[in-house]
Amino acid sequence: MSTAPDSAADEADRSAGLGGRDDAPGSEPRAASTVQIVDHALQVLKAVAEADRPRGVRELSRDLGISKSSVQRILASLEREGLAVAEESSRKYVIGPAALTLAWKHAANSDLVGAASATASRIAAMTGETACVSTVVDGRRVTVYEAESPQPLRLITGVGRPYSLFSGATGRVLLSMLPPEWLDRLLEEYTGTDTEVVLSRVDAARLDGYAISREEWIPGGCGVAVPIGTQGRVVAALSIYGPEARLSAERTAALVPVLRAAAAEITVRWRQPA
Repeated sequence: MSTAPDSAADEADRSAGLGGRDDAPGSEPRAASTVQIVDHALQVLKAVAEADRPRGVRELSRDLGISKSSVQRILASLEREGLAVAEESSRKYVIGPAALTLAWKHAANSDLVGAASATASRIAAMTGETACVSTVVDGRRVTVYEAESPQPLRLITGVGRPYSLFSGATGRVLLSMLPPEWLDRLLEEYTGTDTEVVLSRVDAARLDGYAISREEWIPGGCGVAVPIGTQGRVVAALSIYGPEARLSAERTAALVPVLRAAAAEITVRWRQPA
């Protein structure tokens, strides 16, 4: 049986690492190669989305370990779909407007957001502080729903923006709910200096059922977080954030039972069958 490519396009795909027939000893089957393409495209998309500045082909190739030609083709495809946009002057890329549709669809269809939005909004109105529902995405803390404080001076986290799990009350609560093997893997990647302090704080959050932070991720900011619970591989926490001037030690202590009751309410809704 012939092993020649069916077409010039098939040959080009194989040369570019985009599939093709497994006609050489030790080469990847087409399906496996195709999965690698998807993996690479997702890595590029996430790297562009999570960056705080435009990213170029050369640095993406270097940081991700993907060839420049492959990165260029992936970015061209993402640009055609509106998921990435190239700046005219630098030809570096930022996340595209089509990503907003994906984020909106997730928020609209998320069981967690649907279960938590009304309660979180009520907590924000009642406490006068920003209320957030957060989960773990790729080893980072991400807000999936946020009800902003009505106060002129307020703290916000931003829906979809990733933060370190190793700073702040919400991160500690989320870490306290992860399986031990997940926590161990995250600690292996932790670049801080004192893992014992991290573990002791996570253990305290697990034992107490809440966590409080002061000026850990923003000067003058305070956070209080409680666990919502676990649903399959998803862990979730409810938090409020505000300036330390309004969230004194006495007030944060008084708010813990309020947040616990709200989290229990969310948990019941979240775990109800659709």
